[in-house]
Amino acid sequence: MKNAARTARLLLTTLVVAGLALAAQAGIKSERTLAAIISRTPAPRLVEEGCQLKTAEAAAATLPGAQAFWGIGRSMEPLYATNTAIVVQLIDYEHIKKGMTVVYLKRTGVRVCHSVVGETTGGYLVQGVNNDVEDAELITPDNFIGVIVQAYASTDTAFRAGTEKRLAAKGKVKLIARS
Repeated sequence: MKNAARTARLLLTTLVVAGLALAAQAGIKSERTLAAIISRTPAPRLVEEGCQLKTAEAAAATLPGAQAFWGIGRSMEPLYATNTAIVVQLIDYEHIKKGMTVVYLKRTGVRVCHSVVGETTGGYLVQGVNNDVEDAELITPDNFIGVIVQAYASTDTAFRAGTEKRLAAKGKVKLIARS
């Protein structure tokens, strides 16, 4: 009986470790794309828990054409923790660049916040940093809402700092001091 319990615990531990290893491998892998995202997507400013959206709304009120949104979901979680409030500002569609994190409206009416990973003749390709594949819909002038210009979170993720340090060590990004 003891051997069966020990075997079951070992099997469960192995499955958990394997699952975590697979989860750690999810998302955008290209260092060039990650460097563009780190360089063109603002890091969150840390604020007190419960003040994220209020702070973002106050910031958006000072910027022409800006809106504040509440970020939920896991697709951007390595870059932005869930419950990060973002300030989104409309820019000229032609000024979108790889690495910017944009908000767009899906055909279903849902707003999505993902990073630009490429461009085609039909529009821009976007992908959640934590997603394995690009979104099925392209960013076009008709569904584009704006780009993230500020973000406010009560917690940060280790992903951004770790990725910045790793890419800076390879000369792919410059480290920027944050307050």
